[in-house]
Amino acid sequence: MASQQPPSQNMIRTDLFNLEAIPGRGKGLIATQTIPAGTCLISEKPLFTTAEIRSNDVERELVRIVKALPKDSQRAFLSLHNNHPGGKEPFSNIVRSNGYPLGASSEVGGIFPNIARINHSCWANCQQAWSSTRKQETAYAVRQIEAGEELTIAYTIGGPSQERKSRLKEFFGFDCRCEICSLPADKQKQSDEKYTRAAKLDDSIGSPKRVKTSPNLALADCHALLRLYNEERITDNRLQRLYYDAFQICVLHSDQARARVFAKRCAETRAVCEGNDSADVVEMLAYSEKPSSHDSFGGSTKWKQAADAVPKDLASDKFEEWLWRSEIDKDCLSLKQQAPLPRSKTQKDLLSGVVIIPTSQDRYEHLSDIHIL
Repeated sequence: MASQQPPSQNMIRTDLFNLEAIPGRGKGLIATQTIPAGTCLISEKPLFTTAEIRSNDVERELVRIVKALPKDSQRAFLSLHNNHPGGKEPFSNIVRSNGYPLGASSEVGGIFPNIARINHSCWANCQQAWSSTRKQETAYAVRQIEAGEELTIAYTIGGPSQERKSRLKEFFGFDCRCEICSLPADKQKQSDEKYTRAAKLDDSIGSPKRVKTSPNLALADCHALLRLYNEERITDNRLQRLYYDAFQICVLHSDQARARVFAKRCAETRAVCEGNDSADVVEMLAYSEKPSSHDSFGGSTKWKQAADAVPKDLASDKFEEWLWRSEIDKDCLSLKQQAPLPRSKTQKDLLSGVVIIPTSQDRYEHLSDIHIL
């Protein structure tokens, strides 16, 4: 059977949204009808990438690159927002204001004029991602979007509102007034407390040593983080990252039954954000069929269990108790005394301050070298 070829043309669902002027926000994309979660809204080739820069004189190189574009592409680039107007490097500043890395770990960025029109919200309804299959940047609806609602993505994620606002002001030059940054003071305090705890849990889960020596506590933290995400209605790629972390914890300790469930949930949540043709979705579906094929499998036999040991007749609540080992591990780490671990960010000099959530390969990737009796 012939393999499916990546699309060569842009796919812009203009039947689902319009570009409109929005008071206080410039221009943005407004839904014209109800859009289901998992809908691909934009799949777009870059006008150009930073890989085309051939010398250290970046501004001059960008002028050369843009001049070589077709006239309509030149106009599209020059119409993009510049977060640093009046500077001596207008072309460089447009790239800094609108560029996206071609993947979470890529040092190469691209300009995608349609996706660049999607404004920010800390509670975004869309997720942008680079598709290595299509060689395009994509934007998917991560929850149902109603007619009249603005399409948004999160330029920065996590942390309490003042941290988010500070990052947005530094990188993009605006004061965020999104839904969760404009809550009444009492509700803002509650939300900030949850985001602060979520950040601490995520840092704790990211400790390879803890995953190795205290997997029960690491998995309990994954479960606690999932509850916080549900309370804050988070439906973006942070969910798939959480499920991938849980998968890695289980597969490292030879629990194939739970690992295959987490792998499937990771694939399902990622497909909503990136499409069924995402290379990471395909990979996670393969792990859901054969968890033992993962490089980290068998580092420990502490939780050894066959892949076919997934219970089939449990009620939903009982299945979740089994999955998260709630009845086995009653204790859960208190994070009150635990300092957060440092995190790496993917922010290149010529790219915007948009935080790209690391791909599934970025965390615990060296755990395949760990063997525990």
